[in-house]
Amino acid sequence: NDGPGVLAVAWHTAGLIDPVLIVLKINKPFVFAGRQDVLTGPIIGFWGRRMGVQPLLRQAERMRGFVDDEVATRVNNASMLTVASKLAHGQASILLPEGHSHSESHIIRLRTGPVRSALNAAALAREIGNDVPVILPVGLTFRDPHAWFSEVLVEFAEPIHLPQLPDKNHGAKLLAGEWVEPDKETTITVRNEMRDRLGYLTPDAPDIDTWRAWLLLGHLDAGLTGKRLTTWQQEVLNGRAIRDKMRGSTNKVWQGPEACGEEDLAATSELTEPARKAAKTLHEMGLDARASHPDSTKINWKNIVLALVLTPLIVLALPFTIVGNGIQSLFGLLLAKFNGEAVDKRTTFHMMSIVLGTVFIRPLIHFSTALVLLRMGFFLEYSAYIMAPTLVIFLWIITDVSAFVCRGFLRITIDIRRNIRTYSLSHTKSWDSLRVEFDNLSEMLGALK
Repeated sequence: NDGPGVLAVAWHTAGLIDPVLIVLKINKPFVFAGRQDVLTGPIIGFWGRRMGVQPLLRQAERMRGFVDDEVATRVNNASMLTVASKLAHGQASILLPEGHSHSESHIIRLRTGPVRSALNAAALAREIGNDVPVILPVGLTFRDPHAWFSEVLVEFAEPIHLPQLPDKNHGAKLLAGEWVEPDKETTITVRNEMRDRLGYLTPDAPDIDTWRAWLLLGHLDAGLTGKRLTTWQQEVLNGRAIRDKMRGSTNKVWQGPEACGEEDLAATSELTEPARKAAKTLHEMGLDARASHPDSTKINWKNIVLALVLTPLIVLALPFTIVGNGIQSLFGLLLAKFNGEAVDKRTTFHMMSIVLGTVFIRPLIHFSTALVLLRMGFFLEYSAYIMAPTLVIFLWIITDVSAFVCRGFLRITIDIRRNIRTYSLSHTKSWDSLRVEFDNLSEMLGALK
């Protein structure tokens, strides 16, 4: 939050939720750049234009004949120069170098735009005597990036410090308002460093089944030392440690179009194959690697008692939550379900409906409720001009507190549901064979040590 400008970069698997997760943690003024076709849309575009989001015209728009090369180049250069200038003056920005959201378990082809913008920002900062901005790789690891109420680990890696460009007059040209591309050699060098930093922070697996296999091995490995992984952060870090141990490396990308070209020993390991089979069986049962711990097959009475104790409070809080957030949540659900977008982009509709609903719909609901209460004869001894805004503020606070309580209760009920499901399945014949697979994998992990 302190110091030079920050250009945050991350892989992109959950639509507009990805940049929001980063914005929430960086306390700086932001400048954004985004796809021009999104910024011309009726909903996201309305806010994007008013937030000063800089438009970027992709190669796709050029190929479809929507814009000619000269106009696209002029618009993109102006946008990137604006971003570079803001970064040079200590602000923050987010650019997702893959260019679009996807559903792979590894990074896809990276574009050089973020690196070029950062290098020009560094040249501009040196020219005007400001602190040199940095590229900040961010890891966004979801349990399921497309699932409702999913968990995510947000990691901020060590920043990439930007080198000085060979052209000593580069910064002066930028300061004069001319967008000049940084040299290719420096751009590719920084891009490759960014690629390797980002690749490490992703599952970097050939498919989701392999990533689930590594998570399972992480749980079983922790069990060998008597530990139980209780948080998503612990699961990710342990699964990643298993992956890197089998690879013997932590500084390369092994999967996807950015792969180093060497054989991925972690993906082809004799340990990974049976783990992939066991993890897939768990997934088909509606469970995940957490079910591999022996204690997961026991009923967690603590959570059940806590849920029962909280139930009266939830009965009071639920109506406020539904009235405050229910309409926009339902609208987002319908938008996400009945559209032609890929699954990785549908999360955007859920998020935007809540964000925009909080701004537009909730105030109308609270104001209407306040007017109804006043018309019914409540608070007659006070001025309506005083009571109406007071009631709106009170209802807003109650709604936020109720939503917070209901979210916590929902998390508990999800854990209870998973616990009961695990307990029920643990008494079936199929679980006996699964338990044997867990034991065999534990033995193989012990030998690996």
